[in-house]
Amino acid sequence: MRYFFVIPLVIAVGAVSACSNAGGQETENVQSSQQGYVLKRGEGEALFDGQTLVKASPRTGSQGGEMFWSHLGPGFSTGIHIHHAADEFFYVVSGAGVALVGDKEVPIETGDVVFVPTGQDHRLKTSGGVPLEIVYLVDRPGLASEFRDGHVLSDGGKVPLTLEQLNQISQKYGTTYKTLE
Repeated sequence: MRYFFVIPLVIAVGAVSACSNAGGQETENVQSSQQGYVLKRGEGEALFDGQTLVKASPRTGSQGGEMFWSHLGPGFSTGIHIHHAADEFFYVVSGAGVALVGDKEVPIETGDVVFVPTGQDHRLKTSGGVPLEIVYLVDRPGLASEFRDGHVLSDGGKVPLTLEQLNQISQKYGTTYKTLE
């Protein structure tokens, strides 16, 4: 027999501000540095043609971490990289791929969680022509700013960045890329 525990959830409502959804349309969302907020599916700060949404960052009130949603199309790889000052957690919402953590590659699929401790090589990539939909968190702010800078330099993801360009951006936020694939 399974037991389910119900914990009451109280959502504090703060000031309302505009936010873009994956389609680039402005939507009204509840956000404040002093209060919580709710973002619906497809809502958040859209980057890279809406393929990445910033769900929580210091811009929206989070001081201790950041949260993202991404759609990784077939053939996509994050490249092997290291976060020098942040743990990272991935949850696979849908799809299939391969996660590299340290020197170990493991197939991942819907419902899997990947934990990457600070200072560890890691990469996520799609496999078999199947996209990945993931939600991920870092326990220190900075990744959202890194993504914003990359978004601008790559013309919204339309122009691929070189490894050198990517590292020029990412190293100021505590990330080092070893490969693009």
